[in-house]
Amino acid sequence: MIYKNPSKPVEDRVKDLLSRMTLDEKIAQMTWASLLDVMTDRHTLTFSEEKASANIPHGCGYLNRIGGETELKPAQMAAVINRIQKHLVEKTRLGIPALFVTEATSGVLSRDHTLFPQNIGAAAMFNEEPVQQMGDAVRKEMLSTGERLALAPVVDVVRDHRFGRYEESYGEDVYLVTQCGMAYTKGLQSDSLDQGIAATLKHFAAQGISDGGRNCAPIHATKREILDSYAVPFEAAIREADAACVMAAYHEWHDMPCHASKELLVDILRKKLGFNGLLMADGSGIKLVKEFHQYCETLDEAIELTLKAGIQMELLEYSLKDGLKPLVEQGRIDISIIDRAVSKMLSIKFRLGLFDNPYVDVDRVQETVCCKKHREIAGEMARQSLTLLKNKDNLLPLSPDIASIAVVGPLADKKEFAYSDYSYPSHIEFMYHLSEALEGEIIPTSVFLKRKDTRFEDLYHDVKTVYQAICERVGSKTRVYLAPGLKDTTDYNHDPDFYALEEAVGAASKADVVVAVCGDTSGIGYENDSGESVDRVKIGLSDEQRTLLKELRKLGKPIILVLSNGRPLELTFESQEMDAILEAWRPGMEGADAIADALFGRYNPGGRLPVSLPRSLGQLPVYYSQHATGKTQFWRNTYLEMDTKPLYPFGYGLSYSSFRYEEAVFSKEDDRICVRVTVFNEGPYDGDEVIQIYVRKRYTSVIHPERELKAYKRVSLKKGERVTVSFDILYDSLCYHNRDYELGLEDCILDVMVGSSSIDIHHQESFRLRFENGIRKANQRVFTNPATIEP
Repeated sequence: MIYKNPSKPVEDRVKDLLSRMTLDEKIAQMTWASLLDVMTDRHTLTFSEEKASANIPHGCGYLNRIGGETELKPAQMAAVINRIQKHLVEKTRLGIPALFVTEATSGVLSRDHTLFPQNIGAAAMFNEEPVQQMGDAVRKEMLSTGERLALAPVVDVVRDHRFGRYEESYGEDVYLVTQCGMAYTKGLQSDSLDQGIAATLKHFAAQGISDGGRNCAPIHATKREILDSYAVPFEAAIREADAACVMAAYHEWHDMPCHASKELLVDILRKKLGFNGLLMADGSGIKLVKEFHQYCETLDEAIELTLKAGIQMELLEYSLKDGLKPLVEQGRIDISIIDRAVSKMLSIKFRLGLFDNPYVDVDRVQETVCCKKHREIAGEMARQSLTLLKNKDNLLPLSPDIASIAVVGPLADKKEFAYSDYSYPSHIEFMYHLSEALEGEIIPTSVFLKRKDTRFEDLYHDVKTVYQAICERVGSKTRVYLAPGLKDTTDYNHDPDFYALEEAVGAASKADVVVAVCGDTSGIGYENDSGESVDRVKIGLSDEQRTLLKELRKLGKPIILVLSNGRPLELTFESQEMDAILEAWRPGMEGADAIADALFGRYNPGGRLPVSLPRSLGQLPVYYSQHATGKTQFWRNTYLEMDTKPLYPFGYGLSYSSFRYEEAVFSKEDDRICVRVTVFNEGPYDGDEVIQIYVRKRYTSVIHPERELKAYKRVSLKKGERVTVSFDILYDSLCYHNRDYELGLEDCILDVMVGSSSIDIHHQESFRLRFENGIRKANQRVFTNPATIEP
C-alpha cells in the first residue's frame, strides 16, 4: 500500500490513504477524543482497550492536553501516549495514528516542563533570537513525550489593556509581533517537520482589538486594516516559516462570525496570505456560531456554514463527530469539502513522521524535559525582558552589602508571580476549581485533579520566589525582613485575614530600602487578574496594593517597585511615588533569579516596552502607531484632564548606563533606504541599547500612521564602547494596499527616524520617492529589514 511506504511523496500517500477511507473514518480525522474516552477513569488513568474500541472505533484526529489536565509526569505522559498510539495503529482498520495537542505559549502545558517568560515579556526583549531558541526547546520537549501539535504562537496584535489575554500576545506593534511570531514558528517546526512540531497561528483575525477589550466581543476593522496590520504576522509565519495550522477567532467581523466568514477564511487567509495548511476551529467555535452569535437557528446550519467557510477540524466539541455524517448523506455538505479537510490532517501527520514512527522512547524523556540548557534559555529570556521604567537618583543597583532590606508585597514570597495563564499550575488550578463548582460533573474535555488535599504550590516546579532570590544575593550581615502585607493581589473573597499592613509597615520602618513585589496573577477566569476571560475595567494595580504602597510611602524610605504582571498596567501613581520601577512581566521559572540579579547589579536591565502604558484608562486606545487627528490648530488635540501622550511610550526602557546617539547617515538606493547609526555607551556600566527605526509615509492614496516601527537592533556595549549598526529599510517592507487594493508603495514623502523609543527620536531624514506610474508594485511584502553590526 502506497500510504505505508515512507519512500513515496506525502501527496501520493495522502491520496492513497484517502481513497481507502470510509466516510466514518474521514469524519473521525476531523474530530477528537478525550482521555476519558480511552482510560478507565479520571483517577487511575489506566488505558482501556474496551473503551477505546467503543468510543473511537474509526480512530480520531487528535487528543488534547494529555498532560495539561492530569497529574502525569513527563515520562508517564509519554507512556500513555505510546499506549494510545499502539491501539490506533494496531487495532483500527487503517492504523492511522493520532496527533497529540497541547498549549505552548510560554512552554509546554504539562507538568514539570520548562516554563519560559510569557509572550508579552518575550517581546520586551526586542530580540527574536531567544524566541526562536525557546521555540526549539519547546519542540524538543514535545518531541520527547509524543505531543506533536502546539496551539501556539499567538500572533494577535493587541491594543486594549482591558483584554485579559494581552499577556499571550507580543504586544501592540505589527512589526515586533511579526518578528516574534516568525521566530517562534521556526523554532517549533524546525527545518523539517519530521523533527518538528506543527505550529498553530492564532487567532485569525484581529482578536486583540475587540469591543471594550472583552474576550470574544466584535471587532471593527476595515479590510485594509486586516490586510496591512492584523493579518501581517500571520502572513509572515505562513510565507517565511510555513506554519502548519491556523486557528479561527471567536469574534465577529463585518457582522459575521469569523468561523463562518468565507471572506476572512478563504478570500484573505487562503488566497491573499497563501495559507495551505490545516484550518481549525477554536474551542467549541462551531457550535458558538449558533449558541452565542445567534447567526443560525440549528447546529446543523452552524456545521454547514463553518465547513463551507473552510473550517477543517473541531476543537473541544463533538459537533462534527455527532452531526456531520447526516449532512453529507443529505447532500448538504459535499464530500469534496470533507476530503479536502481530511487531506490537510493526514498531510500533517505524514509530514510529522507519525505513520513511520508513532512512538517515543520513554526512557529518554527526562534528559530532555526541563534540562539545564532549556532553563538557561528561560533565564536569559527573563533577564532580557526586564524593563527599567524609573530609577530616581540611581537608586539601583543596590549593594549586596546593604545593611537591611524589607521585601513586601503580595507576590514577594509567592511562586505564582512567575506563571502565565496557560502554564500548567495555573491551568490545573482552574480545572480543579471548575470541577468543584460543577460539583463533580464530568466534562469530557478534562481529567480533573480531585483531591481535597491538593496543594498547588507543589505544582510550581522548582521555582524560587523573589524573596528567596534576594536572600541568596545579599551579604552575610544584611538583614532581610519579609512582610507581604497582603495575602493576595486582590481581596476576591473579602477575607478578614487579607490585610497585614501593620506588619509590612513595621518591617519597612526597620529597613534601609523597601522592595515591593506587586502586580497580578494569571489564570483562566478563577480569581485572577490576568488571562483568558479575565477582562478588566481597572487596569492599574489593585486598590489593595495601592493602599499598601501609600502606607509605605509615608515612611519616607526609598521604595523599589518590582512588577510581575500579565496585562500592561496604568502606573500613574507609582511613577510619581516610587523611587524605582522594574517591570518583569510574567518571567517564568527563572524569573526570581533574573530580578534579583538586576536589583544587585549582576545584570543591567535592557528590555523595552512592547506596549504603550497609559496615564489613565480613559486614554485607551493609546498605541503609538495611530493616525494623525484631522484638526489641531485652535481646537484641542488633548483631553481636558491630561495630554494624549502615554505615561511610558512603546519602545521605552532605561538602563543603569546611558547611551549617546552620535551619528546617523541616511542614503537612498533603488530598492531601499540605508541608515548607519553610531551609538556610544557613555555611562558607568556595561549595558544593552535597542536602536529603533521608525517611518512615516505621507501623501499617498491612503492615510498612514504617524509612526511605524520598521527595524530594530539590540546591541550590547561595554562602558566606553562605540558601535555602528547598518539598517536596510526595503521598499517592499513598506508596501500596503492602496485605494484599488494593489499591493505596493506609491510615490510619497518618506520620513525615516532613528530613536530609542517611539517618542525619543534622535535623528531624522525625509526622502521623496517616485516610481514609474506612481507605484512600485510588490508580489508580496518583505517582513524583516536587515540590521547588521559593523565590525
